[in-house]
Amino acid sequence: MKTVRIEMEGTITSFRYPHLHVGRQPSYPMPPPATVYGHVCSALGEWMPADSMRFAYTFSHEGTADDLELLHMSAVGSGRLDKDWGHTRNIEVQTNVLPREILLHPKLSLYLDVGDEAEHWADVFRSPRYPVLLGRSQDLAAYRSVDVIELHQLEFGYFEDTLLPWAMRDRIPQGTTFQMPKFIDPRARHTVSWDRYVVLEHRLWWPSKEVEPPKGARSGLTHEGDGPVWVDPQSPAWGRGHRIVVWHSWI
Repeated sequence: MKTVRIEMEGTITSFRYPHLHVGRQPSYPMPPPATVYGHVCSALGEWMPADSMRFAYTFSHEGTADDLELLHMSAVGSGRLDKDWGHTRNIEVQTNVLPREILLHPKLSLYLDVGDEAEHWADVFRSPRYPVLLGRSQDLAAYRSVDVIELHQLEFGYFEDTLLPWAMRDRIPQGTTFQMPKFIDPRARHTVSWDRYVVLEHRLWWPSKEVEPPKGARSGLTHEGDGPVWVDPQSPAWGRGHRIVVWHSWI
């Protein structure tokens, strides 16, 4: 299977919880699918149909810290005339300093399943339309490599630092459940699709009866009839296995 793989690095990033506006601002440990959609559209330079591709990724960082951020909180004004200013107050703005959780030295490996357009999309990321960001508008990042690679189908491999579908929750002994924004309609930003995912920040073996797992590996629970998985043969080897690419969709 031919796919595009983009390797990206940054200095810091943060993926805020959408509904928290007061107090410490925590971060998702990985970018939500809606953030990935915005990133791909930024490289392209325009909004693309949400059903035009599938995506997968691995994400890691080197620790977390809290930063102090100045927020501007706005509200509808009184509409009264401000005698000192000479205009009516149609908006009120207050500032506040809040701690925000940031992720240090993030690394992202993004895979795109774009069918026969792999070379076209590789060129898109080699010459992105807008600045490369990961998370907030100030979280500048850089692409280290953009390649078109062939994925292989095997019966075994490993998951590592990735986003897994909720349907796998009862089959893996690790990972944390999160509800994340799956897709935000760019033409109606109040319309948000949510979904549940499992954030895996460890390495987990996906077993096969014919291959011994690496020593000390924790394994997922396979079911009869699961079939082969897609693996990146250029990823680091663990025992006889390579990284499994887990596809997601925005629709």
